[in-house]
Amino acid sequence: MKKKIALPLILSVVLIASGCNEKRNTEKSVDTEALISQYVDYDTEDYYTAWEDDIFTKITLNNEATTFDGSGGVIINGQNVEIHTSGTYVLEGTLSDGQIKVNTEDTGNVRLILNGVEITSSTNATIDIEQSDKTIISLEKGTENNLTDATSYVYEDEANTEVGAAIFSKDDLVINGTGTLTVNGQYKDGITSRDDLIITGGTINVTAVDDGVIGRDVFAMSNATVNITADGDGVKSSNDEDEGRGNVVLESGYLTVVAQGDGIQAEKEIIVIDGEYSIKTGDGSPEVVSSSESGMGMGGGPGAGAMPEMGMDFSSMTDDEVEAFVENMESMNLPIDISTEIEGMTTEEIRAYLTTTLESMRPPGGGGMDRQNSGGSELPEDGQLPDESAEQNTPPERNSEDNNTSTSSVDTTSQKGIKAGTNLNIVGGSITVDTVEDALHSNGDLTIRGGEENLSTGDDAIHADGKVFIAGGDITILKSLEGIEGTNIEISDGSIHLKAADDGVNVNGGSSMNEMFGAFDRTSTTTETEEIEEDDSSIENGQLTISGGYLYVDADGDGLDSNTNITMTGGTAIVYGPTENMNGTLDYDGTFLMQGGTLIASGSAGMPLGVSDGSTQNTIMMTFDESLKANTPVTVTNSNGEPIITVAPEKNYQMIVISSPDLELNEETTLSHGGTITGEIIDGVYTNATTTDPTGSVTYSPTTVMTYLNSSGVTEEGSSTMGGGMRGNMQGGGGFGRGQERQQPDKTEDATNE
Repeated sequence: MKKKIALPLILSVVLIASGCNEKRNTEKSVDTEALISQYVDYDTEDYYTAWEDDIFTKITLNNEATTFDGSGGVIINGQNVEIHTSGTYVLEGTLSDGQIKVNTEDTGNVRLILNGVEITSSTNATIDIEQSDKTIISLEKGTENNLTDATSYVYEDEANTEVGAAIFSKDDLVINGTGTLTVNGQYKDGITSRDDLIITGGTINVTAVDDGVIGRDVFAMSNATVNITADGDGVKSSNDEDEGRGNVVLESGYLTVVAQGDGIQAEKEIIVIDGEYSIKTGDGSPEVVSSSESGMGMGGGPGAGAMPEMGMDFSSMTDDEVEAFVENMESMNLPIDISTEIEGMTTEEIRAYLTTTLESMRPPGGGGMDRQNSGGSELPEDGQLPDESAEQNTPPERNSEDNNTSTSSVDTTSQKGIKAGTNLNIVGGSITVDTVEDALHSNGDLTIRGGEENLSTGDDAIHADGKVFIAGGDITILKSLEGIEGTNIEISDGSIHLKAADDGVNVNGGSSMNEMFGAFDRTSTTTETEEIEEDDSSIENGQLTISGGYLYVDADGDGLDSNTNITMTGGTAIVYGPTENMNGTLDYDGTFLMQGGTLIASGSAGMPLGVSDGSTQNTIMMTFDESLKANTPVTVTNSNGEPIITVAPEKNYQMIVISSPDLELNEETTLSHGGTITGEIIDGVYTNATTTDPTGSVTYSPTTVMTYLNSSGVTEEGSSTMGGGMRGNMQGGGGFGRGQERQQPDKTEDATNE
């Protein structure tokens, strides 16, 4: 019979229709047996069974005279015990300086029943398994078993120094039972298997000066309690050579990891089925996560508007980069005012002027577009310099994995929570992560289909170098630099609440042109058509797609940010974006197609974007004359006075974008703000709301799928940016409006204002 696990996903999906709010419960059934069998094959002996009625050999450990009783192939040499034949061995007693070595000369498994042992070695591992088809360590109920290896090893053959853990096995290793095992890895690792390491029971406590637990081919865990404190990685599957190996399978149980390296790391795949997992790396996430991004994202000076310390190589800038620089230069503390000097210049003339006039801005030793610092070393990929005023969690230095290999270079320690080399797949379970670097990370794809994820990090909470798929789960990102990042992000179900010091959701695939300067706008013109088409071909490589679920974003940088496109066909997205003008609540380089669902996005008015002309669902963008304080309500009502949306954004805002299936073309609609609101509120969104005494309102009848509003009524895109947004101002001068040029009335539509 196939085993299945039912995953109840409590999805806080706000279905804002006809003024009502409700949560939707979904249940998904995943064939976990089929999934697990792709990575590990469990045998009957992998689970604890009674042994008293079997044939066994009893070994009584004693510092003075160790003895054995039974027919097993046992050789005793002082405090060193060697096992040379397969079978069951019951061990109890104490060795103050000894070792158990398994080196069978026949075929079959060796089962070691730990029935209350304490073994310490001053020269090597406490249990060394050199040869056995499989070794099963069973922890007898009610027993305490303690193993401590040497701080330095003495090898019989200096050419063979592979052994490096308190429990070491060259072949498959299984740990089961209900007793307790405490392992103190003083030399390097706690428990290592060069093949499979399977844990199906027991309480296992591991402390290690390097890695806690290693299953080279696979590490699989179920129905056990494992606690790991490690100066290196917590759990690792390290086979990077053989196809299909190097995986971690977490089926059930309780795992706690405190590591100075990665919490859980696999060269290939990590699969989480069920269980409870708590992971902390380094000193955990910073108390306060802040982005070093200054203004338009050009560098980590002391704050927004500061001139980047790295300097700029103006001569190598593309036309688009020059335009972005000009668009954002008002926020930079340039040594001279150049705005009047470059007025009327062509892009080429501006480039030449910047190259000759502002060369003094370059720091000693270079810098700029070649991304070198004053010492000649490479800057971080994001182009940001560290904020020296901020407290930094500095990763410790790590030695090479080879014990006897010395090197003049020291690798920077990775301190991620769960890190997969090719694929991270979370089906269920409860995961709590507190990390310096990424909480959940995959060098390939990352999928979340269920479970509860509570993430705190000083870097990305969910990061994939490839694609991110979220099809379920209850995800809470308490703090992060960026919430979710991938080359392609698809959200189809689940509940997500995230807080980000920089971007909330960031698609970094496709065209990443001019990343160093942040986003800039381009309005397609006749002379630019060919260039736009070329960019679109790269934009198709990835995008942000929201087709269902519930997404709540609180971001100090861009709320939803895509270097490519955004498409929304369902679900709910509530985005509270930046309060500063140098980022945008919605930021995309291609198009934003709004085709279904509910979108509420508020923030500053400096870089506002609505949705694209190809959208099929009506959307409005309202820009107020001045910034409104957090919790100032906005209500949209239809011609009958019935509320469509009532929201009190949880951060200061000057702009708000609202899209709802209930917004209709050519129907009189009123948007009001301020006043007193009563009703039920979740994440700033009201249900059963009643509004009294609004401060002001605008009544209009939308004629296009994207309607721009200000205090006077319907307006053109860009000119709604009252209060001096750069993107709007540049558009007013024929600047760089992103996406397709939207057709709007030439003049402001008459509107009723109260």
